[in-house]
Amino acid sequence: MASLAVMAASVLGLLPVALSSAADEPEVVFTGFEVTPAAPGPETLCRLVATIDNRASRAVYSFGFDVELNGRALPVYEQQLFLQVIEAGESAEVALYNFWTSEQGRPAPADGKLEVVVRLREARWVEVTDVEEDGETVEVWTPVGDVDGLPQTASRTLELK
Repeated sequence: MASLAVMAASVLGLLPVALSSAADEPEVVFTGFEVTPAAPGPETLCRLVATIDNRASRAVYSFGFDVELNGRALPVYEQQLFLQVIEAGESAEVALYNFWTSEQGRPAPADGKLEVVVRLREARWVEVTDVEEDGETVEVWTPVGDVDGLPQTASRTLELK
């Protein structure tokens, strides 16, 4: 009866209701990213690394990212997939492409702030098996479906020194 009252109040817009369960939690979580150096200057090459947590009971790979610097997408990511397997229950870093804080056509921001947005837009489940072929063991990766719960986004503003 109480849940009916909560549902009615939610429908009427009287109070926000957030129903969640373990089944609603994403199995693959983009937990964030690191930029090195943390306080770069203009015309500085930065290293970019994303961290992904695989909370599922199966392996995941084929990560597609989008990266924006001060609202401008870096086109290198449009057709790129990162083929790194993260086993079930593991967390791993995925090394993305380095970037310059400023470059031709994208000057250093006048306010000294560089907003970095990283979006995990896609990933796939994978079965990894070992197959004997010509007397050698070959690892075979077979995609078995898209990961739900994506895209996921993280952002950070760097103060240029």
